[in-house]
Amino acid sequence: MGNPTIPIEKLKYVNEQQQLVLEELHRQFCLDRETLEQVINEFDKELKAGLLDDRSSDLNMIPSFVTGYPTGQEKGTYLALEIIGMDIYACQVKLKGEGGKLAINQYQYKIPQDLMSGDDFVVLIDYVVECVSDFLGRVGTQDLFVYPMACSLCFAIKQTALNNGRILSLGHGFSYPNGVGVDIVQLMHERMQIKGLPIKVVAITNDAVCVLLAHAYQHSSTRLGIVHSLGTNCAYYEPVSHVTKLQDPSFQHNDRQSMIINTEWCNFGSSRRTLPCTWFDRKLDRESINPQYHVFEKMTTGIALGELVRNILIYLVDRDVLFGGESSETLNRQHGFDTSYMYVCEADDSEDLEDTRIVIEDMLHLSKSSLGDREIVRRVCQFVGMRASTLVGAAIAAVVKHMVEHGIGFSEEEGYSISISGEIYEDYPSFHPRVCQTIKELIPEHIAPKLSVGIIKHSRIVGAAIVAMMAEKIAANTTS
Repeated sequence: MGNPTIPIEKLKYVNEQQQLVLEELHRQFCLDRETLEQVINEFDKELKAGLLDDRSSDLNMIPSFVTGYPTGQEKGTYLALEIIGMDIYACQVKLKGEGGKLAINQYQYKIPQDLMSGDDFVVLIDYVVECVSDFLGRVGTQDLFVYPMACSLCFAIKQTALNNGRILSLGHGFSYPNGVGVDIVQLMHERMQIKGLPIKVVAITNDAVCVLLAHAYQHSSTRLGIVHSLGTNCAYYEPVSHVTKLQDPSFQHNDRQSMIINTEWCNFGSSRRTLPCTWFDRKLDRESINPQYHVFEKMTTGIALGELVRNILIYLVDRDVLFGGESSETLNRQHGFDTSYMYVCEADDSEDLEDTRIVIEDMLHLSKSSLGDREIVRRVCQFVGMRASTLVGAAIAAVVKHMVEHGIGFSEEEGYSISISGEIYEDYPSFHPRVCQTIKELIPEHIAPKLSVGIIKHSRIVGAAIVAMMAEKIAANTTS
């Protein structure tokens, strides 16, 4: 973390006016400890409010109905299905126990463009079932055995049990008017039975829950799962007794258990101005397809970081301190500066900043760039990227502090493991070190050495298969 009251070092090739503008941006984007502590305090308030009811917080705090912890000793064969955008992933996971050994067989399918919309949602589900049937044909099945399956779906679902939930909205380019309100598990069951598939859908789940459990099967101390890519989310364990909105006779639960909660932290700061937004953030939000929604996501993820950089560069062009006041069609086009360009510019340590020149002249189609221009572009990328990773670190620190203060799943011997998955987190070289450093600086000194962060390299769909396994355990404990 830096102190925005301290001027940044003078760059080698920028002039005095350019240096002053960079110091102005530095003050806006470099977050000091006091600001981050305020973010943590506000996050904690929102977290607790979201556990009370569904109306008082920007954090939805959605119960996953997954209780208990995997041990890594469980065995069995489970299926998982993930629908994300136009992609369908089918997966067979053989859990072998022995401290988390497993074998994975996975196949990817594409949803045809003509199935993205229509009058009958069943047509789409039948196509999904056809893909699952094809997958079973590829991997083979065992006679007289019904395979438990968990589904991780990109649709917004109001979940009322591990194996029950109704679709609130489709999103992601899907348009089926009769899809809203559908009990997705029941519909999947019906269509699979008609197809004669030996499958029982035992759970629906969320991507952050999958990331948590994919890691937890092999690392039993895992208590947080985070997705950070084009979007972002976090899931963690919370005692059921703390989830006030679940204290209803219609819910069957054990107050002594802990349940994974899906925070939906992408929406943090959306209605209560609890994040240190700049003019550039507000402009980006106004021009987005969902203004005043998912503000934390817009400040930290791949869907918006490049656009933030582009807005800043345009601002500097308009002030005649960059590119000689000239722009280009690409730079003027919304999302014309891809987030991946940030990785290139930040990592460019060559004397003449050649990689940054390629981004400016070949990707953004500007006619020429001075060394001072390249220094500015590189530094703007650093400002935006550093703030994003620092905010993610602060959000993780807020969840960790909440769990430690309430004694949630923390062991002095094992500590906590945090699992993270996502292209932005994995591909942006400086992101992970900055997140870890921020967490370390913001949590109690005696806790920091007991935290470990693991990046999930294999597909998070494995976590959905673990959810299917957990669903079986939960069912067995309920009936015994």
